[in-house]
Amino acid sequence: MDDELVILGSGGGRHHVRTQYRATGGILYKFNGIQAHIDPGPGAIVRINQYNEDPTKTELFIVTHIHIDHFNDLCAMIEASRERLHDKNYNFFKKGTLITTEEVLKFVPKYHQDMLETIVPFKAGDIFNYKGVEIISTKVVHSRVEGFGIIFNLKNYTIAFSGDTRVFEGFSEQFSGVDILVLNLLRPDSVVCRRHLCTDEVIPYLNKIQPSLKGLLITHFGSYMDSPFSPKNYIPSQIEKLKDNTNINKIIAAEDGAKIKIVDLINK
Repeated sequence: MDDELVILGSGGGRHHVRTQYRATGGILYKFNGIQAHIDPGPGAIVRINQYNEDPTKTELFIVTHIHIDHFNDLCAMIEASRERLHDKNYNFFKKGTLITTEEVLKFVPKYHQDMLETIVPFKAGDIFNYKGVEIISTKVVHSRVEGFGIIFNLKNYTIAFSGDTRVFEGFSEQFSGVDILVLNLLRPDSVVCRRHLCTDEVIPYLNKIQPSLKGLLITHFGSYMDSPFSPKNYIPSQIEKLKDNTNINKIIAAEDGAKIKIVDLINK
């Protein structure tokens, strides 16, 4: 199985947007020969080239909510996904599917929407079948914007992307049956945020996911986790804490430019 995740940005929040201490380009998810770009934030177009990936292979775009660290480079990536933009009569060559919220669509120009084959407005609980793969949106509690997490149900495994969220009643249950969870973990230990997760508060909820996750990838780190403003890089200690306090087989942290095989997250 060649499916993989390519980390175009392990950072999140305004400090990483400003400093690019950790990149904010989102994630490429390659599955079943399909390339999806999830949350193409600032610098996505730079990072995809820096890490020797091909933007023309992207055919599925997913933007989970309107915050700038998740959707800033969407239009650039839509244009970059094609080698030719239009024919001699300036008719666009339509390519690609965009899954996002109604709120995000208000900020995507008609010019770029017209380049796409399909636009799918999404909210929590919606289901969309993309080339035989069931894509399910999950609930998030994050700020005052529309948003969602996302689950891909494939033949050999299921992978979920939490999106930006707090914990809430039902958080664990919606990931029942998921093999791999990509978790946006902004803050370390008990450094609570009203809009994001920290390690200590999410651990009990990870343990309630049944059956237990096979793999956990933590990403979308904020300035308290690792930045010039942080006393140290807390990510290694959070990996150890998660390993010590959950039954998840494989737990790793995202790093900018990392290319992670799905089989390595599933196998012990």
